[in-house]
Amino acid sequence: MKKSIIALLILAPTVNASGLLLQEAVTANAGTAGAGDGVYTESAAASWANPATMSFMGEQLTTVNAMLLNLNMDYIDKSPTQSNGQATTTMPSVGMFHVRQISNDLHLGLNFGVVGGSSIEYGDSWAGAPYLDKAFMSAVQLNPNLSYRVNDNLSLAVGAQLNYGLLEASTSTLQTDLGSDWAYGFTLGAMYSRDDWSLGLSYHSNLIHDFSMKASSDAINEPIPVNTELAIPAIVDLSGRYAVNDKLSLLSSVQFHQWSEFKETALYNDNVSQSIDRQWQDVWKFAVGGEYQLNQKWALKAGFSYETSPQDDPSLQWVELPVGEQYRYSVGARTQWDGKTVDFFYEFADFGSMPIQRQVGPNPGNLDGLPDLDGTFEGHIHFVGFNVSF
Repeated sequence: MKKSIIALLILAPTVNASGLLLQEAVTANAGTAGAGDGVYTESAAASWANPATMSFMGEQLTTVNAMLLNLNMDYIDKSPTQSNGQATTTMPSVGMFHVRQISNDLHLGLNFGVVGGSSIEYGDSWAGAPYLDKAFMSAVQLNPNLSYRVNDNLSLAVGAQLNYGLLEASTSTLQTDLGSDWAYGFTLGAMYSRDDWSLGLSYHSNLIHDFSMKASSDAINEPIPVNTELAIPAIVDLSGRYAVNDKLSLLSSVQFHQWSEFKETALYNDNVSQSIDRQWQDVWKFAVGGEYQLNQKWALKAGFSYETSPQDDPSLQWVELPVGEQYRYSVGARTQWDGKTVDFFYEFADFGSMPIQRQVGPNPGNLDGLPDLDGTFEGHIHFVGFNVSF
């Protein structure tokens, strides 16, 4: 049984800040790679990034975000005797956000969106198939918020994170059922705004899902109970906006993702306890962008972001979430249509090359027959979508 449990270490995933954390569904200013989300007040989705933005949104604002992503991940093994792997996934994602003024100084917001996850399938013939055939993970969040306008320029806010996680995975020999779990956290926000500039600061607490599942295989008589975790780190966001003139605004954001709290990911049941040693480091994200009012009806947007890698040691990479530096390039446009504001955007996320040199056997635990991995992952994602605010 121990060998089967260790083969299931793929079932210990984390939603990765510099990999497949798909926050585009909760992006406020589509087309700027997330730059300035914490001070943007023309989309109700900004209340997810920083709930203090609600105080500057007027009496009522509703936003619906919809997008389609196309993920491509390749694995190239250094050994000519091992098979390479390729995974391509196309999936939709949505977010819905509503803000309403309930008194002169108070605004209430309610957000719902997919805040993280991935779906990937390599098949059962690549070099890493004993550890991963396919996997699905998702985190959906209900996020109620309350903001208080201290004066004409300053607002403060607090909110709750009610997160529902889903997880399912398989190797070439084992398959789990679909696990689910609730996790709870909070958000804090502050924003200071003047006519030509704004500054916002927000904090999202970490969230940890604890899944209980059963894994089945033709080689075992009855399903194996398996427990594992899915984690979302604490995130600090500092966003700014500066209006150069009545047509051009410059946007920026700096984020801190506290991945250093999660040094390993546990996998356990009543008889055996194992873990994936990750030794991840904190992640920094830097985003810059701009918005130009082309004419009375159209505005153009562009943005770029860079995220540091939570892990640079190939011996600590693992198949379900290879990690590295991330570069995002985004363009978009905003227009008015039938009394509604519509944003269109395209974004390209480049994960680059992520080498893995993971020694699995022969190690303590009698793991003969499980292959070591020595190769490189290469990946990217295309995003296309639109937001409607009214």
